[in-house]
Amino acid sequence: MSKQVAKQATEKQTVNNDVAEPEQAAVFTVSASDMPVSCPMPEQTLWNQHPRVFMAFDEEGRASCPYCGNRFQLAKS
Repeated sequence: MSKQVAKQATEKQTVNNDVAEPEQAAVFTVSASDMPVSCPMPEQTLWNQHPRVFMAFDEEGRASCPYCGNRFQLAKS
């Protein structure tokens, strides 16, 4: 191991305690008028917590975000 790598491995790491906590996964009921649906939702506090992903709903009207676990249910009309 080089001296530089050894130095970095033994240096004390600092922790920033002033960061926002990620939100817990939520369930959103959406309607056809909300399409296209993307995650994170604009009204979420941490709307920029991961890349924007457009939801693909299954035959039962359900979708889930692969990044944060948010679930979406298409409302029955």
